[in-house]
Amino acid sequence: MLTSLLLYTNTAIANPMPAGSIGLGAAIGAPSGVAGKMYIGDSFGVQFSAGGDLGRIGDVGLTADFVVHMSTLNDPTDGYSIPLYIGGGVSASTNISELNGDTYFGPRAVMGIMIIVDGIPVDLYIETAPTLYVLGTQQSPISWGVDGQMGFRYYF
Repeated sequence: MLTSLLLYTNTAIANPMPAGSIGLGAAIGAPSGVAGKMYIGDSFGVQFSAGGDLGRIGDVGLTADFVVHMSTLNDPTDGYSIPLYIGGGVSASTNISELNGDTYFGPRAVMGIMIIVDGIPVDLYIETAPTLYVLGTQQSPISWGVDGQMGFRYYF
């Protein structure tokens, strides 16, 4: 399926925002807090998020990803676009409320979908990110998880 998506991207690349656009906003999920993105080309971007994980008191998380925007799911002449994106990056989290809090770090794959309305410098997105933690707790140095997030970013 991933191969089909990558081949499909060659037909029509979505260019949601011009290169150099920087967006800042907020997100709910893992982590919940600040979200940002910068477009570095016609179909490439780097994104980050920082904040706390929902449901775990004292948990702080950071993510950074490189993403590729694929073709939009609708006709771009509709006045809005719904592009998919995939990419990879890293995730780190720790519990600051405990003296010997668990610290997790590892690579992650990210995939998501955005909604962008023409003329409005905001994107709404939802994504998921399976992560392999190669630095974990003393009892379990290797583990995995699936993070998810939804949010918005305002571009200026």
